Amino acid sequence: MSHPSSAPAPAAAGGAADRGDGGVEFRLLGPVGVWAFGDLLGPAVPKQRSVLAMLLLNLRQVVPVDGFVQAIWGDAAPPRARNALSGYVSRLRRILTGIPQVELTTSRPGYRLDVDPMRVDLYRFRDLVRRARSTDTDLLRQALSLWRGPALADVAGEWLPGVGRTLEEERLAVLEDRIAIDVLAGRHRETFTELSALMREHPLRERPVALMMSALRQDGRTGAALEVFRDVRRRLVAELGIEPGNDLQRLHQQILRGEPLGPSAPQARESPAAPQGRESPPAPAELPADVASFIGREDEVRLLKDVLSRDGARTGVMRICQINGIGGVGKSTLATHVARAVPDSFPDGQLYVNLHGATPDVEPARPVDALGRFLRSLGVAAAAVPAQVEEAAARFRSLTEGRRMLIVLDNVRDAAQVRPLLPGSPSCAVLITGRRMLTSFEDAVHVSLDVLSPEEGLALVSRVVGTARIAAEPAAAAELVRLCGGLPLALRLVSARLTARPTLSVPTLVRRLATARRRLDELCADDRAVRASFQGSYQDLLTDPTGAAAARVFRLLGLLDCPDVEPTVTAALADLPEERARLLLEHLADAQLVDNHAPDRYRLHDLLCLFARERAEEDESPQAREQAVERALHCYLATARTAVGRLNQSRTWRTGIGPQQLTHRGISFKTDDELHAWIDAEEDNLLAVVAQAVGTPAAELAVALAASLAMLLYERGHWPKQLRLAELALRAAETTGDLSLQARMLSDLGWAQVLMGQTTGAITHLRRSLAAYQRLGNRRHEAAVLENLGMVHRAVGRLDEAVDLHQRALAINREIGHLWGQASSLTHLGLAFQHGGRFDEAIELHLRAIRIVEQVGSPVDRVSMLIHLAEAYRLAGRPQQAVHRHRQAQKIHHEVGRPDGYREAELFWGLGLALHDAGDLSEARYAWHRSSTILHRLQLITTDEMRAIQTAAPPPLTPQAIQRQL
Repeated sequence: MSHPSSAPAPAAAGGAADRGDGGVEFRLLGPVGVWAFGDLLGPAVPKQRSVLAMLLLNLRQVVPVDGFVQAIWGDAAPPRARNALSGYVSRLRRILTGIPQVELTTSRPGYRLDVDPMRVDLYRFRDLVRRARSTDTDLLRQALSLWRGPALADVAGEWLPGVGRTLEEERLAVLEDRIAIDVLAGRHRETFTELSALMREHPLRERPVALMMSALRQDGRTGAALEVFRDVRRRLVAELGIEPGNDLQRLHQQILRGEPLGPSAPQARESPAAPQGRESPPAPAELPADVASFIGREDEVRLLKDVLSRDGARTGVMRICQINGIGGVGKSTLATHVARAVPDSFPDGQLYVNLHGATPDVEPARPVDALGRFLRSLGVAAAAVPAQVEEAAARFRSLTEGRRMLIVLDNVRDAAQVRPLLPGSPSCAVLITGRRMLTSFEDAVHVSLDVLSPEEGLALVSRVVGTARIAAEPAAAAELVRLCGGLPLALRLVSARLTARPTLSVPTLVRRLATARRRLDELCADDRAVRASFQGSYQDLLTDPTGAAAARVFRLLGLLDCPDVEPTVTAALADLPEERARLLLEHLADAQLVDNHAPDRYRLHDLLCLFARERAEEDESPQAREQAVERALHCYLATARTAVGRLNQSRTWRTGIGPQQLTHRGISFKTDDELHAWIDAEEDNLLAVVAQAVGTPAAELAVALAASLAMLLYERGHWPKQLRLAELALRAAETTGDLSLQARMLSDLGWAQVLMGQTTGAITHLRRSLAAYQRLGNRRHEAAVLENLGMVHRAVGRLDEAVDLHQRALAINREIGHLWGQASSLTHLGLAFQHGGRFDEAIELHLRAIRIVEQVGSPVDRVSMLIHLAEAYRLAGRPQQAVHRHRQAQKIHHEVGRPDGYREAELFWGLGLALHDAGDLSEARYAWHRSSTILHRLQLITTDEMRAIQTAAPPPLTPQAIQRQL
C-alpha cells in the first residue's frame, strides 16, 4: 500500500482550486469525508471512510483489493471481507454520483479514484507548503488552516491510524517552521502561547524546546531559557534514558556563554541523542560485508541505486525498495552490495537486521525485538527500550525523523513483520529482502530476482575458484553451472567445495551432482545448504490449512518432469477443482516456491523440483504418487485427443489407441487459436511426460499420448521433436508387451525418420511394423505402412518399387472400403508418377484423390493434395493452372490450418515455383522468402540455408524438408 506522502503532482493552487471545484472537496486532515459547500455528504460508516481515505491517499493509482483488506482488517480479516469491501465501494459511488470530474472505477486488481488533487485538502496543504518554501508565513498559515482536527481520526482499520500519526508529524513540522520564521523575524512574543501548548502536547519533542529557548533569549529571559533546557533534559533522561540531542545541547551552551544565536538556531531540529554520560554515538554502520564474488545484476543494481540515491526529504516520499525471489537467489547479497554502494546518500548511518522470515528451525523475529535493536543502535539505553511494539515503533520514528538513514530489513516474512519497522520520515529509505513480494507497500520499487545466466554463473565460479582452473575444463564447468540451475547459493557452495579441495576436479564434482537424488546432498558447505534454504519456505507453508494444501500441490508438482504446468493439469495432478488449484499455485508463487513466468504458467527451479520430489517421497505414499502422475497423464491425453479431433478428422483413429476410460476430460477449446496456443505451450511438457512414463506402469498411457501428439507435431512441422517422441514411445510400447502398440510406434518411428531423411532406419522400422500388422491381421494399418515404405523408396529414387508398394496399399484400401486410405494411396501413386515424368497420369490420380477427400470431408488433407496437384501441373508445363491450384489450397488452409506451420511453408514454396514459371519473379521471390523464414523457425533448415535461398538467383534449390514430401 502507498505511503501517504505519495500523490500525483498537484496543479498550482489558488483561486477556485483552493475552494474545491464546484464547491465539493475531499477531506483527510480532520474528519474524513466528502463535503459540499460546508455540508458533509458522507461517508457515515468508519470502514467506509477508511475506503475513501485509502483511495485519496493513493489518488489516481489502483489500490489492490488485498491492500484495502490488510489496511482495514489486518490479519483478522473476516471470510467475507472482500464482499464487505465491494459494498463499501458501491455506497461510496452513490455519494460521488453527480459530482463533476470525479470517477471511481474498478481496475484490476482493485479500485481507482480520479479527481483533481486540488480538491483534496491534504494535497492543497502540501502545495501551499511547497510554495511557501519555509519563508512565507502567510502561505504556511493558509496551509495549517486546512487542518480541522487529527488527520484520519475517524477511520477504522489496522494501518490507517498509523498514517494519521505520520500526517500529524507533517503538520507539526510545518507549524514549527512557521514559528521559527516568526522567532527569527522578531515576533517571538507572539509564539509563546503556541510553543507552550506544543511542549505540553509533545513533551519529548526537542524542536519546540529549541524554539522556546530562542524566543525567551530574544525576550531577555536567559534564566527562563536555561530552565526550559533543564526541564526537558530531566524528562528525556527519566523517560527515555537519553541526553538531549547535539543541536539542543549546542544551543544551551551558546545561551550559557552569551553568544549570539545566529539565524539557524531557532530552526534546531530534533535528533537522536547519546545515552547519559556519553558522547553522541557514531552513526550506525551495521551492514554485513559485501561479497567479493558479486557478479551480474547490472540492471537491478542500477535501478536500486537510482531510487535510494534520490533526495526523499525534497520529494516528500519515503523510498522503499523490496527484493524478492526464491531461496538462494542472492537477495541479501544484492541488498548488501547496493546498500554499500550508496553511503553518501545516508550520512546518518545504516541499520540492519535479519528478521529470519525464512530461516529453517528459527522463529521469525518479532517486530518489537527488531525495534529494540534499532533503538539501542540509536543511543537508547537498554533499560529504556519500550516493551510494547506500538510505543517502540513511535520512539523509532521520533529518533529517525529528519535523519538520512538507510534501514535494511533482511529476510522478512510478511508485511505485518515489516510495517512497525518503517520510519516515518521521507529523509530515510528502506531496503527489504524476502521471498514474498509485499504488494501492500504499493509505493515500493519491487525487484524480482531470477537465477544467473550461464555466462554469469560461470563468471562467478571462475572468480571464486580461479580462472585458470575453470578454463582448463570448460565443458565440465559449463555442466556444473547447469546442474546448479544458475542459483547463486548453489554456485557459491560448489565453488567453496572446489576451493577447499584443490585435488577435487570439476568433472568429478559434476559426476556427483549429476545424480538427481544426491544433488541436494552435495550442495552444502559448513552451515549453508541449498536444501535448508528451501526448507524455510516449505515449513512456512505448513502453518495454516491453505498453506498446507499448497505444500501438497508443491510436493506433487515435483513428481512431473515437465518444464512448466498450468492450472488444469495441476488440478488433475492434485485431484482438485481447477479454481482451487489456481489459488494454491498463486499461494506457491507468493511463497517463491514456483515461478509464475507467464500468464497461467508455473514452473519450478530445477533444484526446487528435486526438493519437492524429496518431500513427496517423504510425505506421500508410493500409491498416491503413482496415482497423481497418472491423473496428470489422463488430463494431457484427453486434451491431446481433443486437439487431434479438431485439427484433422481423418486422423481421429489415433485417439482410439490406448485406454478410453480417462479420469479427466482435459481442456476444451473455444477457438482454434486457443488450441494452437495450447500446443505451443505444452508440446515440450508432453514430450517430457512421455519420457518420464517409459518403463513405468504408465507406459501404455505414454504410447497413447504419443500417438496423438505425433499428429500434432507433424501438422506443425516439428519433425525433430516428432522423431524424439517416436523413439521414446517405442521404448514404452516394448515394455507393455502389446504387439499392436509396438506396431503403431514402429510405424510412427519409421514415418518420422522418413520426414527427417533417415531412410535406412525408416525402412527397418517400417518393415518390422508391417510384419507386426500382418500378424495382427490389421489390414488398414498394413496399407498405411505400405504407403510409408513407398515414400522411402520414392525418396531414394527406387520408383518401380515405390509404385508397387503404393499399388498394394491401394488394393488393400479398396478391399476394405477405406475411402480416405484410397485417396492417400492415389496421391502417393501420383507423386511416384511425377518423379518418373508421367505428369498427365499424376494429374489424373491427384484429381481422383481430391474428389474422394471432398466426399469424406477432410479439408486439411485436401490442402496437401491440392499442393501436389499444383506441382504436377507446373512440371507438366501448365504454370497458370499451378498458380490457380496453389491459391485454392491457400484459401482452404487459411480457413483450417496454422498460418506459420510446415504446410504454409510448403504452400509458399510451391507457389513461388509456379509464379516463377509463370514469369512473376517479384511475387515468386516473396513466396520463397516467406517459406524459408517459416522453415528456419521450425528448425528444418539452417540459418545459412535460409540466407542462401533468400539471396540465390531464381529458382533456388528446393529444401530437403520439402523435397522429401514430394
